[in-house]
Amino acid sequence: MATIGRLLARHSGGSSGVLLSILTTTAGQEEDWRVGLQKGAARMQAYGGAKPGDRTMLDALLPAIEALEAGRSVKDAAVAARKGADATRGMKARAGRAAYIPSEQLADIPDPGAEAIAVLFESLARSF
Repeated sequence: MATIGRLLARHSGGSSGVLLSILTTTAGQEEDWRVGLQKGAARMQAYGGAKPGDRTMLDALLPAIEALEAGRSVKDAAVAARKGADATRGMKARAGRAAYIPSEQLADIPDPGAEAIAVLFESLARSF
């Protein structure tokens, strides 16, 4: 996780890259990666200012982490992330770049960051 965080810090652009770097770098500091993800998500929120329901990647990430912390499988976490990403279709954007786009242009479109998180967990689930 720490290595992924360093790679993201060097090679990814935009705020999503920075926030994902914060997530993975923090997670890499913990022995238990599930605990690390929770701490990383909290740090992301502290730096980024978004919270659940703001129509951001957190709406997929936090349910996935919650599933993992409850001892459920990566596949269950992927299902939770997908549900969270899909739920952003009907949310008002209160953070991130989407907050600057008229809401009618976002109708029935999932948040791209939440979608990326869902796809990430779905890919991980195929590997476990």
